[in-house]
Amino acid sequence: MTHPKGAQPYHHGDLRNALLLAAEQLLAEQGAASLSLRAVAKRAGVSHAAPYRHFRDRAALLRALAQGGFERLAGAIELAAGNASQNPEQKLVEAGVAYVRQAVERPALTRLMFGGSVMVEDDAAYRQASAAAFEALLKIIGEGVAAGVFRARDPRELALVAWTSMHGMTMLMTAGLLDSNASGNGGIDDQVRSIARNVIYGLSK
Repeated sequence: MTHPKGAQPYHHGDLRNALLLAAEQLLAEQGAASLSLRAVAKRAGVSHAAPYRHFRDRAALLRALAQGGFERLAGAIELAAGNASQNPEQKLVEAGVAYVRQAVERPALTRLMFGGSVMVEDDAAYRQASAAAFEALLKIIGEGVAAGVFRARDPRELALVAWTSMHGMTMLMTAGLLDSNASGNGGIDDQVRSIARNVIYGLSK
């Protein structure tokens, strides 16, 4: 079987993932406004009707893309925290690096996830995925409060401070308002670690 230029052939039984891969490629290239089920089918090398086996419409496809992004983001935060030392402060720093790097490497997907354009409807799986990254951060903060490292405040309140700081930096980078590659600033990781340490200074006892 031949495929259109740029198409991604898929293995039997893995159509949904092939469609999501094609959709994310098109999202990165053209943005959400130009994304259609027909274009995704063409990129994946399948019939125009094939996407409807998994996505009832374009909104469902966008929601699935965003959900996958949130799941990937939460996984990156959990992995980074798990690989850090047992020190909650260091866990928080590395979680921040993972958060920003994951988002900056996929700016179009990040804008889709946080841009308010995804129609959520009554989708429990999506809501759970979109909350998972914050919950991973909340776990780190909770451990720090319990250990007496962070202030004896509501962990959710402190987690929100950390979240908004990292997210704000992410949005500035993805919008091109903060150069992540400017000379002399040490790159994304060093920038994030610097911001994260300042956040921790405010959270610490």
